[in-house]
Amino acid sequence: MIFQNLNSIDAKNIPVVIFGSGPAGITTALGLEKNKIQTLIIEAGDENYSEDSQDFYKGKVTGDELTDISISRLRQLGGTSGHWGGWSKPMENYSFESWPINTKDLDIYRKRTCEILGVKNQFNKSELNKYFNQIQFQYSTVRFGEKYKDHIKKSKYIHLVLNTQLSHFEGENKVVKKAICISQNIKKKIKSKYFILSCGGIENSRILLWSREKNNNLFKKNIPIGKYWMNHPWIIAGVGIINKKELKNKLHNNYIDYEGPLHFDAKKELLSEKNILSAAIYMSAREDTKFYKEIIKDILCVAPEYGKKIARKVFKKDLKCGNIFMNLEEPPNQNNKITLDLIEKDSLGIPRVNLYYKKSKDTLYTAKIFLEEFGNLCRKEDIGRIALKENIYKLESFQTIDNNHHLGGTRIGQNENTSVVNKDLKIHNINNLYVNGSSNFITTGYTNPTFTIVQMALKLSEHITKEVLS
Repeated sequence: MIFQNLNSIDAKNIPVVIFGSGPAGITTALGLEKNKIQTLIIEAGDENYSEDSQDFYKGKVTGDELTDISISRLRQLGGTSGHWGGWSKPMENYSFESWPINTKDLDIYRKRTCEILGVKNQFNKSELNKYFNQIQFQYSTVRFGEKYKDHIKKSKYIHLVLNTQLSHFEGENKVVKKAICISQNIKKKIKSKYFILSCGGIENSRILLWSREKNNNLFKKNIPIGKYWMNHPWIIAGVGIINKKELKNKLHNNYIDYEGPLHFDAKKELLSEKNILSAAIYMSAREDTKFYKEIIKDILCVAPEYGKKIARKVFKKDLKCGNIFMNLEEPPNQNNKITLDLIEKDSLGIPRVNLYYKKSKDTLYTAKIFLEEFGNLCRKEDIGRIALKENIYKLESFQTIDNNHHLGGTRIGQNENTSVVNKDLKIHNINNLYVNGSSNFITTGYTNPTFTIVQMALKLSEHITKEVLS
């Protein structure tokens, strides 16, 4: 059922309340529904986008420039999935080395995650050399609000309330007693057995920080809420030509769909030997002949023999020619953090966000080393050539592009001094408050986070089911 405000529903006997209707929130509710657990989802926005609603996401960003945080995320049914990029892939094993969970803990949810995202469960990998793999992404067109709206309307177990802002939590003795919400400008107290915060990589921290400000005895003072915030930068690295036929023949990559972008990532060996972060590139093909000729002209100047070789094939389908894009990891830094602006508040009286962010030179160095080594691979195996942008070598002026992936702030871990939630996503020292979403990430990896978010949400739904039924 879907309701427009809290006045239309009695939440008294609903054991689980989820705040946020994005991928994390809806997935958790779907998992609980499967086990016939009554769940209430509370969404701050309406069914569709509105500028008035987005105003609540305004905040200050200092340090390095980011995309306006009031438009990079969506305050509506389905959350930010309303404009996500869709590229889907599990995170690499090595990205979980500092996590209290690993790929084995999440792999059991891979098939169901693919069903939810509407993608094939095919994430093949083929070794190129000791440093690189050719990898496979899947592309999702799912918008959670669109896909699951009718399902929620018909559900006997999922109840959704729109236009209701969570202000803060109140409680004592390690237990959240109630959530204070605002619906139609009226404060409402919601009581439940379990609360799950799934409001995204900025808002999760904002609400917890405000809850600690309002109810200091509920949270431990040393818990690092808002710290270790991370971006997920990418760059336009250059242009290149890959000979698809020779790539397939020489390196035995028979599974690849060469009609789409070609994806390559760095193996752990490269990360360890060169002391770099994880990264991946993809080549997005362009079919216009003029673009091909321009690249071949440049290659003839620096690699004449290879230029002559491919010039004869310019009108054949063996070649993939296009721009090279790069996804980069950003290391956690406790100084990159979300805090509250206790002077600037939204129209409901909740402090707006102050976000301090500085990009890492380690990320920029990673891009340089990765691209140099990949260029060496292309030349050595004679499978193609790449031309890098000049600013790759100018680390001081090297500009990354914000990928609008907001991660960290409520990181998962065992140490209460360096993390906010435990392996079950429960806040340290609070028995019934959970946080779910990209804010739990310790490391970013190079992959888009949504696939991992959905996996973790399914894992959380299993844990909550056991708690409710015990």
